[in-house]
Amino acid sequence: MSDPRFEREFPSDAAERPTIARRDFVKLLGASVALAGVNACVREPDRKILPYVNAPPDIVPGVTQHYATAMTIDGFATGLIVASREGRPIKIEGNPDHPASLGTAGVFEQASVLQLYDPHRASAPKAGKRAVGWDSALAAIDPSAIGTRVGARGAGLRLLLEPTSSPLIAAQLARVRERYPDARYYFYSPLGGAAQIAASRASFGASLLPQYDLTRTDVVVCLDADLLASGPFHLRHAYDFSTRRRAAPRGELLVAEPTPTPTGTLADRRIAVTSSAIGRLASALLSVVTHAPKAKTALPLAADERAWMETAAASLARAGPRALVIAGPRQPFEVHMLVHALNSALGSMGNSVWYTASPIVEAGEPSHDLAALVQELDAGDVDTLVILEGNPCYTAPASLELARHVRAVRNSLYLGMYDDETASASKVLIPAAHYLEAWGDTRAYDGTESIVQPLIAPLYAGRTVTELLAALVGSTAEPAYELTRDAWRARGRDSTSGDDAWSGAVRRGVVEGTASPRVTPMVRGDAVLAAQHAIAAAASREGSGGLELTITPSHAVYDGRFADNAWLQELPQPVTTLTWDNAALVSRDTAAHAGVESGDVVELRSAGGALQMPVLIVPGHANNAIVLAMGYGRAGAEAIARGVGVNANVLRTPAAPHQVGSVQMHPVGRRATLALTQTHWQIDARAPSVLGAPESGPPQSVTRNKRRPLTLYEPPAAPSTGFGADQWAMTIDLDQCTGCGACVVACQAENNIPVVGKEGVLKSREMQWMRIDRYVDGPSDSPTFETQPMLCQQCEKAPCEYVCPVNATVHSDDGINEMVYNRCVGTRFCSNNCPYKVRRFNWFDYNDNVTPVEQLLKNPEVTVRARGVMEKCTFCVQRVRHAQIEAELAGAPHTGPVQTACQQTCPSQAIIFGSLTAPDSEVARSSNDPRAFSALEELGAQPRVRYLRRRRT
Repeated sequence: MSDPRFEREFPSDAAERPTIARRDFVKLLGASVALAGVNACVREPDRKILPYVNAPPDIVPGVTQHYATAMTIDGFATGLIVASREGRPIKIEGNPDHPASLGTAGVFEQASVLQLYDPHRASAPKAGKRAVGWDSALAAIDPSAIGTRVGARGAGLRLLLEPTSSPLIAAQLARVRERYPDARYYFYSPLGGAAQIAASRASFGASLLPQYDLTRTDVVVCLDADLLASGPFHLRHAYDFSTRRRAAPRGELLVAEPTPTPTGTLADRRIAVTSSAIGRLASALLSVVTHAPKAKTALPLAADERAWMETAAASLARAGPRALVIAGPRQPFEVHMLVHALNSALGSMGNSVWYTASPIVEAGEPSHDLAALVQELDAGDVDTLVILEGNPCYTAPASLELARHVRAVRNSLYLGMYDDETASASKVLIPAAHYLEAWGDTRAYDGTESIVQPLIAPLYAGRTVTELLAALVGSTAEPAYELTRDAWRARGRDSTSGDDAWSGAVRRGVVEGTASPRVTPMVRGDAVLAAQHAIAAAASREGSGGLELTITPSHAVYDGRFADNAWLQELPQPVTTLTWDNAALVSRDTAAHAGVESGDVVELRSAGGALQMPVLIVPGHANNAIVLAMGYGRAGAEAIARGVGVNANVLRTPAAPHQVGSVQMHPVGRRATLALTQTHWQIDARAPSVLGAPESGPPQSVTRNKRRPLTLYEPPAAPSTGFGADQWAMTIDLDQCTGCGACVVACQAENNIPVVGKEGVLKSREMQWMRIDRYVDGPSDSPTFETQPMLCQQCEKAPCEYVCPVNATVHSDDGINEMVYNRCVGTRFCSNNCPYKVRRFNWFDYNDNVTPVEQLLKNPEVTVRARGVMEKCTFCVQRVRHAQIEAELAGAPHTGPVQTACQQTCPSQAIIFGSLTAPDSEVARSSNDPRAFSALEELGAQPRVRYLRRRRT
């Protein structure tokens, strides 16, 4: 008999019979032989690189080496540790010594190793569509050629770079300016945080950045700020916030935002408002906190806005110096100025917040104005334009027509990783090196310096920014290593310790004592008052007609730089679970007013242009607001990125890069299919205990269900010695989890998990071993959110085991539900019997078309599965066995600490893994916490994965 509660467990297309023929043994054997020979293609860097830990005299085949380096986005560095096997970088983790990561890593860091092996990268210099030699390609920036074209002073020479904090690049730009006094250089990134710098210059008279200590805060108010999942220091913020959240009394988080974010889903009190309303809330908060006269500061607030503001003001006043207010980077500089004033009035400056000088070169200066460069291009003042990385012809607001202006330049050269939109507009393309192929230096958000060292020689003969800047001044023979080392010496780093200081900095990935000094500035009262008046004037103009569009960075592809990364394209985005696309996010009321549903295609029209895209209704979204992620709609040569989503930059303008008003939305009469994973493998209808019973009081009032279910099977007792002495288990704290997805990508990288593409996701065939289930409760306009990482629960009485006819899934002595891949015949009985729907079936041979360079990424300690085989989470059994063998060789009485890939990368420390039998086991303590529960506990499967309930205040 059909039960409607179970109909959504198995998608209708999941069992569709494939149309391709089954692989034969000879084909598989041939592929394995080809893979065995791939290692001969690996080239190690020419220069000596230094591992993070002490290396043996010779590299031992089969032994993983770890090296420290740093990845830079928008000029800010995140310190990383990279695992390398036989010269192949295969896995990335955070550097525990680096202030930006503290040992954790986000989705972009985890997935960046896939981009290293991307076969779609530019592989050779090109002039137009024609491949050319390196000498011919670099001739455009040869000093003699430049002198002939623009004169000795370089009057017609312009450089366009991404924002950078590199001391080496800063020194090289000074050399370029010395060689060509009339040349100019510019910096541009669509997410460069210009409003934040403008606010600090207006408030303090200097380009300063706020630094937060979330471990010392009792109340945090986020105004359109996704503090825990985006931004240059978000990994540290998530780590510190979770540390404070576990302490008693528990800290309070209040959030105002236009659409739910990972930070917003953790909020104790959240309100959905348009981006323009944030300024009114900030002004009202400042007025209440400073007891300003109402006649001067009164602004119109809706009833729910006023209630949220009064609650936030009361909490801030109660916390005093342990309170913190944060504005998001998309907010105008006036809102940032009010936030500075709020933190000053609360006494937070010097306690929970302080300031440091921005490490970005020339932050806040005219050189960061892209419109000024466009004016010079339009006037014909530029003879030679050198674009060093980024993709400005795509990311710039379409109204600037930057691509057209670049095409009109007589000589243009672009250093880029891909043959993308900027490459198409430029005369010459130079392949850029990946950061794992490059030497360099960089600085973190707090100013801490790092040395970037390569893990592998450039796979596509790429060059670095520093090498091209050296070529501009005639130093073409000097490689990046010497440039970096000489810059180190020029800054006096070797004055005391010589080479030991250099080797130590390279090995650790951090240069000690280089963080920028703290500054506690005074807020200019007249500037704050002017900001309040500007916000009041803007509020009086609201409601002039149309909707408000907010353009945000994508959680998957950022500003488009990761658009050719299949791991990120297939990563379900937080809250919406959308993959392989972007969409116009709207509230249910806004959609109803426009007469559309999710999947309906609409046209958005603004003063900047028009764009067609599908609509996606999101609970908790602000009314009269549209949110659209940038980074999609690519038109370059990247095979994965091309044709995915729409280009939000069409609607951006220089004056309104993130908030566009008076937008009209009209349906066009057709639909698009969105690849959403929210409805795949649902288990919420099976039982009310998926998330555990909600807390109605303090944690002591919640008790575990101690009833032992009836059973015909008793697992054997664990031995006291050997591998079985450990009993592995995991706990996941739902009060800490932001649902950012870093664990999903880390698991994919560690365990050789393939991607299936948009068509595969539409048929519910996604292969990620870990998924983030999302639950929404309450009214659509103000719901509560729950996120729950769901993986194999490693049940002690696993329903999957006793239905497998070939014993392909069995239980180990130490409590792991194992998969024996070469036994599996693909009956899928185990998936049918799994109540958690966490098993994944290889419908096709997803590794059949993997190129030789992509094969270099595979983790040799994890089997690459073939078609017809079931797979699932293994608790990273390869890491467990490695630790057990090491402990046995060392004669240790217990296995040392083991971290799974998901646990190691988690920024919010929500995942705890270990042995229940180990002394002082954190996992044993947390699994018996009063908040602990098992998902679907009444089924009697006795999972080894337990969850800690979300606290509600």
